Amino acid sequence: FTYIYGILIMGVHVMVFYLLLCHTRTWARSVRIGYLLNQARMFAHDIWTCFLFREYTLIPYPIMACSGTFCAFIGGFNSMTIEAVFMVHAICILLFMLLMMHQQI
Repeated sequence: FTYIYGILIMGVHVMVFYLLLCHTRTWARSVRIGYLLNQARMFAHDIWTCFLFREYTLIPYPIMACSGTFCAFIGGFNSMTIEAVFMVHAICILLFMLLMMHQQI
């Protein structure tokens, strides 16, 4: 499922990048930068999750086990650290966007 989702979501990311770069000229520059950073982070996280990390999330025992070839190369602890960094950066970028939009009002 994650491989098929990864292929489909890449098209969505390309469309969103196009819309953000070409059709948001009237937005404030800081808001545009925030959305572009958020979209780039989501793109990198989707590549990591769908093609490199390959977690096992099926019931009854969903675990974040490293089963991809890249994860076996860098090790389980390093791959979990990369996953945690993606999650923390998501919150930081969203707080930055919230601050920028609040300052625009």
